[in-house]
Parts: sequence; structure tokens; C-alpha cells
Amino acid sequence: MVRRTKAEALETRSVILDAAEQEFFERGVSQTSLTHIASRAGLTRGAIYWHFSGKSDLFLAMHERAYLPQRVFLDSQNLLSDERPLAALERTMLESMRRFVADERAKRVYSILVLRCEYVGEMENVMCAHREGEDHMMAVIVAAFEKARDRGELRAGLSPALVTNVCMGAMTGLLTEWLRQNESFDLVAAAELALSGLFDGLRTVRLAKSA
Repeated sequence: MVRRTKAEALETRSVILDAAEQEFFERGVSQTSLTHIASRAGLTRGAIYWHFSGKSDLFLAMHERAYLPQRVFLDSQNLLSDERPLAALERTMLESMRRFVADERAKRVYSILVLRCEYVGEMENVMCAHREGEDHMMAVIVAAFEKARDRGELRAGLSPALVTNVCMGAMTGLLTEWLRQNESFDLVAAAELALSGLFDGLRTVRLAKSA
């Protein structure tokens, strides 16, 4: 009986998160109330408060269960051990794009994060959590560029921190523009083109010619 109750609670929690995801995506976060979410879920506001302390807590849970592009870097166990860190990093970035295109939940949640949310008031905590994930992702990328520099792959004079910001800008810019344009272009093809040119410019001349 206890086991069944736990299963039902988890199912209810999932239903609430699904409803919140749809409401935030359709209305925008500021225009979505817990009443809207409860109505879509077929539940009461009390049921939502049993699982979540409020809208920001619910939003954070929705954010955490989505497999956003940054998670590919955090879950990539071999990225920093690869003998060719630049090639491994380029592959990982492309993999994050391919996975994103195929993941409907990730697309909805990322759209909410960058296009349908104002990070003021209680939602400031949400932005802090999102930035924490991005900071972890950037730390992995910086470490990969530092290894590339130490192995002589990275062009002399380039700062790992600077080129990490360039890579982040390329990724987030493509993702945001693709969503803003309602997925009207081939994101993976655009990413392949952008990243190929970017990484060719980052490699040493010797490696670029022999690649």
C-alpha cells in the first residue's frame, strides 16, 4: 500500500510538471498562475502545494528534469581524457545540438528559459540555478581548451577562457535563434558549419593543415 502511494505521488508530481511546462510555454511564465497549472493538470492548487512550495520551486523542478544541452557536457565522461581535446570538444558540441533537436521537452524548457521568462522577483532563483549549470559546463570547456593548449593543439596566444566564451556564444546564439525562428532552419547543419569554421580557426596551423 505504501509503495502504491509513493507511485501515485510520483505520477501526480509528473502530471503537475507536464502541465506547468505546457502553461509556461504557451502563456509565458509571468502570465501563468498556479490556478492555470492546476486546471490543466485536473488538480487543485492544494495538490500543487503538497509537492511544491510555489511557482519558482515548480519551475526549478521542471528545469532539472529536462536534459538541456549543458547536460551533455556534464555527462561526457571521456571529454577531458581524450587525446585530441579539440576534436572531442567539437564532437560533444555537435552531439548536444543533435540531441536537442530530437528532444521535445528540452526544446520547450529551453524556449521557456530564454524566450518566455522574466527573471525578476521569485524567478531570480531560477536564473541562479540555470547559471550554475552553465558555469559547470563552462568549467568543462575551459579545462578541455587548457588541455588542448598544453598539448600544442590550441593556437598560440589564445586564452582558454576567451575561446570558451566564444563557443558558448556560438551555441546559445544558434539555439536561441533556431527557437525564435520556430525551427525554420536545419540547426545541426548550421552548427556543423559554424563549429567547423570556429575550430579550424582555433587550431594551430600545423594541425589545421594536417586535419
